[in-house]
Amino acid sequence: MDEKATTILGSLYQDVKHYEQRINYHATVSPEDCNYEFLINDYPVDRYFGPDERSTSGSIPINIAILKPGTQTWKIKIYPLRDRKEVNGKVTLVPQQSIRPDAMIKIAIEGIRFAENGNIEKRFGKVLDYKADLKKEDATMKPVLNDEEQPYIEYSGTFEATVPYVMDGWEKSQDISKMDTVTLKKQLLSKYQQYHDWLQHRKLDEIIQQKLPAEKEIAQAFFYDKKTNENFLATFLQRWGQKDLEMQPLENHKVAFYGNGKIITLVDIVDGSSPLWGNYKVEENRYKHNTYLIYFHLPQGKKELEVIR
Repeated sequence: MDEKATTILGSLYQDVKHYEQRINYHATVSPEDCNYEFLINDYPVDRYFGPDERSTSGSIPINIAILKPGTQTWKIKIYPLRDRKEVNGKVTLVPQQSIRPDAMIKIAIEGIRFAENGNIEKRFGKVLDYKADLKKEDATMKPVLNDEEQPYIEYSGTFEATVPYVMDGWEKSQDISKMDTVTLKKQLLSKYQQYHDWLQHRKLDEIIQQKLPAEKEIAQAFFYDKKTNENFLATFLQRWGQKDLEMQPLENHKVAFYGNGKIITLVDIVDGSSPLWGNYKVEENRYKHNTYLIYFHLPQGKKELEVIR
């Protein structure tokens, strides 16, 4: 099984174009006293929903959300911090009533070229350097209520990217946000249950067959070379083919739309991550867990959801 996966996914780099013109855009989000979700072209590239102040996100690769050169959009959704509380006998994360008055967010996006050894070969400079000080008395900075009636602030803007590739991604996909919600959710839950079963029983061949078109685009977006491809393959096999994985029930989730209504997924209602996850033992009485993010779209002329990221 792993041999077939290695054959299929181990050669993604061979189809990568424009390698000599490669440029990888990386974002850094620096929040103070708030939770957030950060989106590029309405695709989520980073989020944090937790109880503690997070000083920085680290360097986030965002080419996965950039489909072509030109003007790109960014959006930051800011929420209150969360507290650990016991609810119905279980410890969970509960949003605070409001965003703290001293909350702040800073965002930077920079173009980088990596050498084959992984070191930075060239810096192209920042294409975005943004700071939102939420303490300012400005009508555009006052909290509003989101769908869950929690305080929420949103900022957005644009930046220019000079990637040398063009990918279909979800650009030509159907706007599924306008479709029948009940039918769509039923199909989405069925897809998640399918992946749940595949992960539980280590059905790598089925997983790869469904994820291959998305992985080809990701390889192009990140300009895989042979070494990068090898590292990706090792990580993929370890995570998606995890041995002795005990998948947990699909619960406490809600439907979320991205990609301007063309992408759909399930998110955990507590921490905003994926409800698709499982535990595996690393030693006696000690476990780790894997969480699996999957985003679906509906290609033109199709009636069944397909993986896009």
